Amino acid sequence: MKRILCAVAAVVMLSACSSVAEMRVATFNIRYDAAADAKTGDSWRERKADVAATITTHDFDIVGTQEGNKRQIEDLKALMPDYDCIGHPYGGAKGNAHTVTIFYKRDKFELLEQGTFWYSPTPDIESKGWDATDLRLCHWGKFRDKPSGRVFYFFDSHLYWRLEEARANSGKVHIAKVKEIAGKKAVISVGDFNSLESSPQVQDILSLLNDSYSVTATPPQGCTNTNLGGGNFVGPAVNRIDFIFVSPSVKVQEYVVLEDKRPSGHYPSDHLPVVSTITLK
Repeated sequence: MKRILCAVAAVVMLSACSSVAEMRVATFNIRYDAAADAKTGDSWRERKADVAATITTHDFDIVGTQEGNKRQIEDLKALMPDYDCIGHPYGGAKGNAHTVTIFYKRDKFELLEQGTFWYSPTPDIESKGWDATDLRLCHWGKFRDKPSGRVFYFFDSHLYWRLEEARANSGKVHIAKVKEIAGKKAVISVGDFNSLESSPQVQDILSLLNDSYSVTATPPQGCTNTNLGGGNFVGPAVNRIDFIFVSPSVKVQEYVVLEDKRPSGHYPSDHLPVVSTITLK
């Protein structure tokens, strides 16, 4: 009888781990806490509740954010009690002006491992890359989807924006580290890549991963462009530089650029958030 019960339990466990994992993944550059934004009514104090509401109202399961400093992240943690987060600082004279931070629903995901690499010739050492004037990095987490048992890797990046050598080499670093870290496991890679789809760096990434915009099973929704311009909260967005990349095994069911506005008519950030519903089989 004991052997029968163990066999039944094993079948149940195997069935649970063979089920499909579905989740809503997103990227959202939340704009750093700039003093100049107060002049237009867009200070972080005035925006933070709307940034949090965007994440919770649209039911993001896991989202990579960029630019938020330590205090901004603490504010979001307080406003979003159902989420845990992991991240790493970068930028500014002391290398800690901003963070890339991944927020995830604690009831849905178990964090198994995390790490950081830098966009530079020495990605395993904190370092500036090529002609870049500040640190740029990727923070990643290895997660288990609790309902299905599926394991996946989530990468969150903010690439350098100005000088071409650092930008062009960042795509090569990205795919090399994704291969090294994730192997053949499912990958979701999001962020503000500060690059158009036609750029060498994004083309390098597309040699390994798919752009969710291009492979969604249903037509993309919302506007195409995601970047409003630094410190601009009123639009229109001028180019598409925020991406959700996925490995070929990840199926994209939906791709949406959100255009929610605050009561003032301004957007919560100077980037529009991008969200995709995906499945892992």
